[in-house]
Amino acid sequence: MKRLLLGLLLASPVLVFAQGSVVNTQNQKIVGMAGAGSALFIDEASMVYSPGALAKMDHNAVQVGGNAIMFRSAFQEVGSMDTYRTRSQASTPFAAYATYAPDGAFWRAGLAVYTPFGGGVDWGNNWPGRYELNELSLRAIFIQPTVSFKITDQFSVGGGFIYNVGTVELGRVLPAFNADGSPSTARLTGTGTGTGYTLGAHYHLENEFAFSVTYRSKVVTSLNDGDAEFRVPQSIAGNFPNTKFSSELPLPSSLSVGIAFPVAEKIKMAVDGSIINYNIYEQLAFEYESDRIPNTVSEKNYQKSYTARVGVNYQAKEKLALRAGVGYIRTPVRENFVSPETPDNNRYVLSAGVTYDITPKWELNAAYAFQHILPRTTTNTAINLQGRYETYVHAPGVSVSYKW
Repeated sequence: MKRLLLGLLLASPVLVFAQGSVVNTQNQKIVGMAGAGSALFIDEASMVYSPGALAKMDHNAVQVGGNAIMFRSAFQEVGSMDTYRTRSQASTPFAAYATYAPDGAFWRAGLAVYTPFGGGVDWGNNWPGRYELNELSLRAIFIQPTVSFKITDQFSVGGGFIYNVGTVELGRVLPAFNADGSPSTARLTGTGTGTGYTLGAHYHLENEFAFSVTYRSKVVTSLNDGDAEFRVPQSIAGNFPNTKFSSELPLPSSLSVGIAFPVAEKIKMAVDGSIINYNIYEQLAFEYESDRIPNTVSEKNYQKSYTARVGVNYQAKEKLALRAGVGYIRTPVRENFVSPETPDNNRYVLSAGVTYDITPKWELNAAYAFQHILPRTTTNTAINLQGRYETYVHAPGVSVSYKW
């Protein structure tokens, strides 16, 4: 029984920020173009999307914004007519920026605090995969001081240091019952930290053409002294003491390229592509403080992910801009490694957005993105859970900027 419970508890990649948890909502202008626009938009959010462009800003600014990401997934087990759906809930990634430079300076510095990875899912206690996962909430918050320099009027470079604070909370049902008839449960919670960096370059030719390239390093986040709490029958409680655990969470590096160009007097187009190096996530290892719970290693074998995004920005009026975009994301999750916390597959993105200049100093941005994660029938080899997943993600968001 102890080996069975431990196998079920530790089989899933509960602490990895997989493709289903990537949050590309750090700028509502870029959200409105399905993730394109890193070369087009030069503002305080360039610290994230194109740090080389930051020095080209002609003003100082602060910005705050956030999204409500609603993840709705359905599962149908092979051989069954029943469909199980995640409960309605919203995760709330946010972004805040501040940037400053003296008038006429060839440099600009700033600070970004944002959520590039995160999410939440709640399958409840009665679905077929309840021994794999019931609920999960995770978030990575990046704190990034950034500096950018103009080399020429057209070419600039920049970079920043990344400090990550990651949190995770997971709950699972275990295949044993307490004296009152309630199912046994396990809950893992923890906070970890890690460091990395980002580099970028931006080039433009007047209003005709712009090009950006941005690299963000991997951030291996060390989670120490996490809490593992078990609620199990008294007869086996001695084998499942509440204890501490540690692990490493590999957040992948990425290389992104963006191009922007005009297609009409008031219309500009942006094309972005990225390579996300999820292949660093080969296995997940847990070390437990109690010697009554053995350390475990499980294989994951993720592959690289690729994204392609296209967006259009239309300057409808002096104070009003409208935009739309489409995107495609290739999943890093191989067959037989799909898990209910990230029931991932290739996905399509559709989006729309708007910017309104309230005053010369105040700017309001709003956007909405919709993602369809394509249906996928697969078997999780760890617990032999076989079925069909299909997922939709809704992500409305808003931000406000103050410029001076």
